Amino acid sequence: MPRTRLDPVLLEKLATKTKKSPQYIREQISRRAARLSIASEAAMVLWAREFGIGTAAFQRRLDPHIQQQIGAARFVKLSNDAIPRRTEAKVPRDPRGPSPLRASIDFLLSDEELKRRCADLLTARKSFDRVFREATVVLDNRLKRLAQIKGKMNPADLVARVLHPDRALLVVSEHRDEQQGFFELVKGLMAAFRNPAHHSLNDQSTREEALRFCGFIDSLLSILGRARLNLPPS
Repeated sequence: MPRTRLDPVLLEKLATKTKKSPQYIREQISRRAARLSIASEAAMVLWAREFGIGTAAFQRRLDPHIQQQIGAARFVKLSNDAIPRRTEAKVPRDPRGPSPLRASIDFLLSDEELKRRCADLLTARKSFDRVFREATVVLDNRLKRLAQIKGKMNPADLVARVLHPDRALLVVSEHRDEQQGFFELVKGLMAAFRNPAHHSLNDQSTREEALRFCGFIDSLLSILGRARLNLPPS
């Protein structure tokens, strides 16, 4: 298992705020992480935010899946605090500001294009399968744009052309096994989510499922944004 990497600066600030020892803070972070079923790094960020402690620098260094845990945990807290479960389809709107759901979307989704195209679908009353459709189109289009590919391509062919480790146009890792893993991940996502969403309707999709999926797509887009372009010599 990977070793937990708690930020010493945040650890010291939490100790100062709570007037407890760093060892006590470590133990409490571990307990919070176990209770929420998230990584200790994510639990540390969430606890620090409760005290108004800035966490952006530490959070940027975290793996995408841990960043997603932070957003998901925050969304669950906002939902439990402010959105009645029995009226899930009716999103309450505060005339004085954005709804708790919209605040959760803004917090979880950092990619502006993804947010712009999916936020209104996430706040709708039904038909959340449209979110899966639009989010995968954003991913598809981002692959083409970053790899400088013009015209139409079958999604499976596109992913292979852009990410396959033997001929990657976008290198997300210099380690072949990691590049292979990312390639297989995106390839599987296209087959499991994009294709069904583009060929059939699914009224069983929930808002929570759609939001979690968007958060995952957001993480993939973030990784692609840091990829190295590897165009063949002309």
